[in-house]
Amino acid sequence: MKTDRRRPSLFQYELFPRVAALNRPAAFKLRGVGKECALTPGETYRIHVIPQEENISSVTLEISDYRRYPCLDVTAGEDGALRFELTLCREQLLTLRLVRLKDGESGGVLGDFRIFCAAPDLYERIPMRGNAHCHTVYSPDGHEDPFLAAAAYRQAGFDYLAITDHHSAEGSLSAMRTAEQIPSGLALYTGEEVHVPNAFIHAVNVGALTADGCGLDRYFHNHEEEVREEVRRMAEECAPSLPPEIEPMDYAWRKWIADTIHDCGGVAILAHPFWEYEAHNTRDDMVRYLAKTGLYDAAEIVHGQEPGCRDANMQTAFWNELRAEGIFITPVGADDAHRRVFPWSYDSSFNEAYTLIFAQDASFDGFAEAVRGGYAAAVESYEDAPEHVTATYRLTKYALFLLDEYFPDHDRLCFAEGSLMRDCFLGEPGARESLAGAVTRTKRWVDRFFGR
Repeated sequence: MKTDRRRPSLFQYELFPRVAALNRPAAFKLRGVGKECALTPGETYRIHVIPQEENISSVTLEISDYRRYPCLDVTAGEDGALRFELTLCREQLLTLRLVRLKDGESGGVLGDFRIFCAAPDLYERIPMRGNAHCHTVYSPDGHEDPFLAAAAYRQAGFDYLAITDHHSAEGSLSAMRTAEQIPSGLALYTGEEVHVPNAFIHAVNVGALTADGCGLDRYFHNHEEEVREEVRRMAEECAPSLPPEIEPMDYAWRKWIADTIHDCGGVAILAHPFWEYEAHNTRDDMVRYLAKTGLYDAAEIVHGQEPGCRDANMQTAFWNELRAEGIFITPVGADDAHRRVFPWSYDSSFNEAYTLIFAQDASFDGFAEAVRGGYAAAVESYEDAPEHVTATYRLTKYALFLLDEYFPDHDRLCFAEGSLMRDCFLGEPGARESLAGAVTRTKRWVDRFFGR
């Protein structure tokens, strides 16, 4: 269980919304929770607006004093709630400091409330925590029924999931078939971990099924002679233009995988490139070339497969180096879990790495557009330690705000959903009706948080 790092004010007061659109008036409502923190109807309170990136000391050349920041005076209504409007003009985190008025001046501080101002392109998107690389009983080394795995991810606060069993999309399809009978707030996408022509290549396919209605691995084995000839020709054609450090057949196989995924409408992800099996899973030069040419839509920068995640540390450093060279590939995180248990083990890094995407909607098309457009942040999340985010600065500051201020309550609601998903699967009486109510409750809370 992650430590809850919300400020005490959020247990004493309720503020909605918590995210505002840049340069648009936003209407807020703030009220006390319970008798101890109830605001007095008819009494006027002051709210100071403290922007994180605009320290007043830089203007006054004096030590910071919150009373110098802009403020507004608001009178509590008959219900004890403060209603006020703000128009914010810079994308950043802000603190709203609620104080009592004393002799017309700011008096005692009652609470601090963090909000975020997002530019329209980000504000209109839905933040979704999810995973696009994990395994179930459909993998030779995996465990658990796919839908029970999905329920465990919803319990942990995940909004989307692509099960990616080795060599097969069947685990993801099984979970999706069950989800047609047990609907929830968890979006499920087809997926597989591709190992073509052999296990030395690891790629993640999200959303692509071939004309045969299967994943790439099965398609390859059904058409092996044809595919091998296609890849051989591809290697011959590409060889003259490849850098000397890029082996043509290695590149051709990776290109065939990515091209086939894209031809079938899917998202191609480079899986844990620095995972060490005697040596890095993918040559450093190949990772750089694939990122530079944009052949893959994303690369796993963090994942939970190794104790201490030394390889993830290397991948993060490499990603930052690529950025310094002007090369960008969307960073994603995945736990690569093979079973869902909370204590760490080699095959259960469950919920220790994931991806936050900022999507236009929860559909697969929404997921794909977000990943291809770079609206994603890779997150490492270890027990009783603050999350570490790898993304652009812009998305990092928004992701950290959400991890502190949004996801604790979001996850509490999702835990109820995931538990009821499991109960429905096991045939518990009344679970289906309760699940429908839980889904509605979660959606209503999310809408309030973002002022939708």
